[in-house]
Amino acid sequence: MIEYPKDTISRQYPLVVIGIAIMGVLLTLTVYLWYLQVFHGEEYFQMAASNRLRLVRKPAPRGLIFDRSGTILADNRPGFDVEVVPEDVGNMALMEQRLGKILLIGPDKVRERMKSRRSYAYLPITVESDVNMETVLAVEERQQLLPGVHIGVYPRRRYIYGGIAAHLVGSIGMISKDELEDLRIQGYVQQDLVGKTGVEKSYERFLSGESGVDAIQVDGRGYLDKALYRNEPRPGNNVFLTIDLELQRACEAALAGQTGAVVALDPRNGEILAMASSPTYDPGVFVPPVDGEMVRALMSDENHPLMNRAIQGVYPPGSTFKPIISLAALEKGAITGRTTFECPGYFMLGRHLYHCWYAKGHKRVDLPDGLMFSCNVFFYNVGLRTGRDDIAGMACEFGMDELSGIDLPGERAGVVPTERWRKENGITSWSPGDTVVMAIGQGYLLLTPLRSALIMAAVANGGKLFQPHVVRQVVSPLGDPLYILQPRLVKQIEMEERNLALVREGLRRVVNSRYGTGQKCKLEKVEIAGKTGTVQVGSEDNRKNHAWFVGYAPYGNPQIALVVLLEGKESGGFFAAPAAKDIFATYFKVKK
Repeated sequence: MIEYPKDTISRQYPLVVIGIAIMGVLLTLTVYLWYLQVFHGEEYFQMAASNRLRLVRKPAPRGLIFDRSGTILADNRPGFDVEVVPEDVGNMALMEQRLGKILLIGPDKVRERMKSRRSYAYLPITVESDVNMETVLAVEERQQLLPGVHIGVYPRRRYIYGGIAAHLVGSIGMISKDELEDLRIQGYVQQDLVGKTGVEKSYERFLSGESGVDAIQVDGRGYLDKALYRNEPRPGNNVFLTIDLELQRACEAALAGQTGAVVALDPRNGEILAMASSPTYDPGVFVPPVDGEMVRALMSDENHPLMNRAIQGVYPPGSTFKPIISLAALEKGAITGRTTFECPGYFMLGRHLYHCWYAKGHKRVDLPDGLMFSCNVFFYNVGLRTGRDDIAGMACEFGMDELSGIDLPGERAGVVPTERWRKENGITSWSPGDTVVMAIGQGYLLLTPLRSALIMAAVANGGKLFQPHVVRQVVSPLGDPLYILQPRLVKQIEMEERNLALVREGLRRVVNSRYGTGQKCKLEKVEIAGKTGTVQVGSEDNRKNHAWFVGYAPYGNPQIALVVLLEGKESGGFFAAPAAKDIFATYFKVKK
């Protein structure tokens, strides 16, 4: 037996230990690799294959929006985005430098955008949206020098007439977290655009379409190897509105440079013929890529251009409420067609003095002339005779405190001081003076221009309240009807025909008599019935007037009911009535 010196053994011992450790590690790795291969081989094979598989989502073009005659109001155009797939980029710093030079933003900006928008390495990151054709060509020409960089082509919403009918047509935007929670089950993803306002929102389910997908295989450099399959996007369905573009333009022109709203509808079926709100905005501002400063300016504008005043603005009706109080008094027997009141220019209630707008007074006045003159004293008397609850009851019959159910989002209801409303709002006292004020359409009363138009339509058509609508039908991209909106009668208000006739005669005189407050709306070839209104709003230190005109035509065969509201104007007769005349003239295609 050979004996080794102790110092030799001590020197070799660490080497033996290291060798054993290395063999143990190798054995462990071998066993682990065998385990992975046997038990997870298929899973990791699929993961490896997926590194070469690209599923490119193709957004669907939204459906088109037309006016009633087939004029396109909203369509789509191709938009070009510069995208980068990080996994396919070889030299990231070199790519950032080359791409930054093309986009004129510098490599730091490219890096910043990729970092802020990055999700998965194999998914494209949008570095620049909606680039021009010059940039597209520059990227395509340098494709060999820009591995991982490509141009994505996506449909982008286009609003052909900008601010014309903007509040009605609506706008789109990136889907929010809450919206995604609600719509995920329908196949929406975080990158989708959805309708935010107007028809774009209320008819999203028809307009959105179905996204497609391209499955492609790429080589090690990220270049296309072969296409595996393609699922084409399905365009959204097309929506035809009830509005007429020419009439809509006339309504927008009547509001130009002013604040207010116009509603025109067909009293025979509730179709909205035109709806305008001013100031307006271009919904294209909200189509990505969004100009943040411009959007912030719109959101902070004190004139609230994003608000649809036709359905979201609530205003005291002023003297346009007088037809309702007239019908309430007639139906309840508080007055008859022969009832008259003396107007000396003022009205005394106890020690309180209430003025007529005409200080000299209208002398002795009956109902038709009371409407024609818009005599406050006549209606002070009528209001006290009729009483608060019967007046409120008739206002509710016309739906003044209800939503109309129009197929647009964001509608507000008006206010009628019923007993229930007073209790809910803590109003425990009511004086005769409150009734006097309500009799001329002020006090607690509020309504939207849309509701005012529906009331006027019901007076014109014999008490029929239709549910208003802005869409006539939805058709597939191939033209097949999918949804046709039928007129819906909400209520038939029961009123005696002789009472309606008295009120209608007063409204006819408003426009067609030389003493009528609405004579500036008169057309020679079309007989118009209507009512003006001027209402005070605001505090005593900051008081202003709103001007109303409500009416319908032709008098004997109503085809259109029209409401014009102008905020901050001194007189309905001098400002709103001439605006209404221009709109009526356009509708009937007659000279003013």
